[in-house]
Amino acid sequence: MRLEKRRSPRLDFGITVIHDGKRGMTRDISANGTFIIMDEQPENTSLSPIGADLSFSLDFPNARRHIDVEGTVVHHGKDEGGMGIWFKRIDERNKEFIKMFILDYLK
Repeated sequence: MRLEKRRSPRLDFGITVIHDGKRGMTRDISANGTFIIMDEQPENTSLSPIGADLSFSLDFPNARRHIDVEGTVVHHGKDEGGMGIWFKRIDERNKEFIKMFILDYLK
């Protein structure tokens, strides 16, 4: 687990991601963004380009919460692949839920 001093605390935590009908996991998450690694990423398939907008959902099964997000790719991972995503559109209640989820997990 890693907690950093950013605009919003970031937590190393795997949450299920669904994008274009494919599953993945977050590597870390904050109220402002996440890093996702998709399960099915063939070697010859490139990641969405930096600046691309994506729609995906986050499933928090223990909290029984499903969050739809629109985000923008801001960087690509170096070794593990994956993409850093900034949350472009997220309901304010869901953003607050993510903040509280992180704080509760760190207690």
